[in-house]
Amino acid sequence: GSEIGIRDRPFTFMQCSKKTHAKCFFASFNSSYLEKNNIKKMKILFIIPYIPFPLNSGGNQAFFNMVDYLRHKMDVSILLQVQYASEAYEISKLNEIWDNVTFFVFTKKDDKQPKVHHPFYYKWLIKTKQSIERKIRRQIIPENIVFTPDFIRQESTLSTSIFKELDVDYIKYVTEVATYGFDIIQVEFYKLISLGYLLPSNTQTIFVHHEIRYIRNENEMQLFPRITKSDQLIYHIAKDFERFALQHYKHIITLTEIDRQILTKFLGQNNRIYTSPAVIQTDMDTPPQFIPCTSNRLTFVGSETHYPNLDALIWFCKEIAPYLRKQNFTFTLQVVGKWKTHIRELQHSCPEMETVGYIKDLPSFLKGSIALVPIRIGSGMRMKILEAVSADIPFITTTKGVEGIDLLDKEEYLKADSATEFADAIITLSQNTELQEKLVRQAKSKMKDIYNPSNMLEQRFNIYKQILNEPNK
Repeated sequence: GSEIGIRDRPFTFMQCSKKTHAKCFFASFNSSYLEKNNIKKMKILFIIPYIPFPLNSGGNQAFFNMVDYLRHKMDVSILLQVQYASEAYEISKLNEIWDNVTFFVFTKKDDKQPKVHHPFYYKWLIKTKQSIERKIRRQIIPENIVFTPDFIRQESTLSTSIFKELDVDYIKYVTEVATYGFDIIQVEFYKLISLGYLLPSNTQTIFVHHEIRYIRNENEMQLFPRITKSDQLIYHIAKDFERFALQHYKHIITLTEIDRQILTKFLGQNNRIYTSPAVIQTDMDTPPQFIPCTSNRLTFVGSETHYPNLDALIWFCKEIAPYLRKQNFTFTLQVVGKWKTHIRELQHSCPEMETVGYIKDLPSFLKGSIALVPIRIGSGMRMKILEAVSADIPFITTTKGVEGIDLLDKEEYLKADSATEFADAIITLSQNTELQEKLVRQAKSKMKDIYNPSNMLEQRFNIYKQILNEPNK
């Protein structure tokens, strides 16, 4: 391979496997120095399906903060998949920041381009077809498709929870990289849960379960207009797949204690399941800089690519907002994150809503608002609640939304599980700045005690040390 300089560090770009069309980045480090000083760092490989950069989501921030901490204590490698050119650029930016992390990057070559008689004419036809399709779509008067009875079933994770075959070349690549002498191999996100079947038996393997899938499926099915026999069949098959796939990992990490307890019962064992919350960088030691919400400004943080966020806004627009209007309560709802596909339908139902996209300085933007977390689906940890507490703003959520975070209703936040309760909580909090300040100060104090980022990062590192002290079984 050829070498280029990045921050005065040799950086080698190599073709790892012609058969798999994969490329990987090898970050070099001075191993002789470690040997000379009798220092041996634990070698850990993270395998994730998404590029954790830029830091425009809670998930990306959590992974970034964890690696940014661990890379100074462990020999860290990350295996990623690239589908778009922009993702390769984002990885290169990450590599500039993490000068001691090794990146293995799989790129699938597109072999499906058809052979054509006249390439330039073919490209012109494709462009013409795409142009006509766009014009046809513009002629269709949009309906409120988000409110059709079967929309939740169509968007739910139920049908994608059963095993989906991974790319053959990607499987070969993961299998090859996994043999490079790692002490720990950690896989994250349900999309890659089946990789546990492939990992070497002489390595400690971990699956980080961000969201228990069968729990989310149960939540979504409760919102179906009716549950069919086919739904029930898929649910049980997917639940069995999740159970058996998890059993192929030697250890499991959940983000909340509630999820750990659920998995303990689900798998019938607890000695290999650990709790380690996700971490966002927050300054819990700084006194709250409270700015009261006096303009009925509501905010929601989250993108539509995560369906629980979409469901939350559908619920707000369809059931909560109409009740607010009946009470003559005027408001604005600013939505932070990437929204494109369903925004027109949502704004048709709720013209008070506006999207603001990605906000670089989120805490400053959120100040002076009330955060809404009307989540009804899923498990795991709601990063948007941590962001609200960090921004010193009050928040309203559901039992499901606050699940796994040890905060008290009416002391650190307001809880509401029905549309009318949620709307009443919004009106009550908007009209009471003293209550706003009380919730903000007490939530900040509570989170400082139970959620200190440095303590959480050290807790994760201690889990890895504990795992490596256990025999491989």
